[in-house]
Amino acid sequence: MMNVLFSQVAFAFLVVMIHLIFYFELYRVLPEIYHEPCLASYIHTAFMAFVYINTVGNLFMMMYIDTTTGSHVLPSVLKPGWHFCASCEANAPPRSFHCWECGTCILKRIHHCTFTGNCAAWANQRYYIVFLLYMSIGAVYTNIMNFDYVWDVMGGLTVKSILTMFAPLIMWLAGMAKAHTFFVSLMSMVCLIGGVFSMVLFYFHSKLTLMNRTVFEFNKRINDYDLGWQRNLEQAFGTRWQLVWLFPLLPSPLLGNGLEFPVNSDVSEAVKDM
Repeated sequence: MMNVLFSQVAFAFLVVMIHLIFYFELYRVLPEIYHEPCLASYIHTAFMAFVYINTVGNLFMMMYIDTTTGSHVLPSVLKPGWHFCASCEANAPPRSFHCWECGTCILKRIHHCTFTGNCAAWANQRYYIVFLLYMSIGAVYTNIMNFDYVWDVMGGLTVKSILTMFAPLIMWLAGMAKAHTFFVSLMSMVCLIGGVFSMVLFYFHSKLTLMNRTVFEFNKRINDYDLGWQRNLEQAFGTRWQLVWLFPLLPSPLLGNGLEFPVNSDVSEAVKDM
């Protein structure tokens, strides 16, 4: 129960912050940099809208896509490489695991994401990775854009500005920071911490994707499904893997059905030798 509540709060915080930061950059920071509309301001606006649409779109698609085994007819006979899930009372395919937060078995379960309340898995891995990519791009962009504006609002580098930056609520409640300063420092802190968090996650999961591993397989050093970086990307992002970064609704059919996965030549040779 507590896990579900925490996940709901985390998701609400994520969604609210994405919209607030977009508003902050577009209507607070950008007008301070460009006092009059110009080509540069239009380019910045278009870029921010592009990042915002891809961030929100991939987040929605990640949550919308069904990642469970429930959409498949599972065999009653336990096949080689499959395992029986006592919780679901059904046979589960290779690379799938029961998620206690989701309450069901997940096809090629990579890991459970607290902020979205569901698992990154076979069917939605594309959207999860691209979501992290645009979160990272947006964070780097906003931190660069914010620097001069935040510096002016905070009054330079002082003890008070540092305390306001890292404890904005306390400083505001103590009457040592104005409401506008509190809002600016909060946005800046979220961009900074969220950016670091997003980039670390993007690096780690990009590494897993290029090796075609789940978190479990990474921890157990299982390398059976590594087909080379290009085929690994195709396995994760579909047949049009080169284009999925551009727009979340761009179709890119996945290979296979999430129940069976090709293995590399080392595993194939080992099976033949048995």
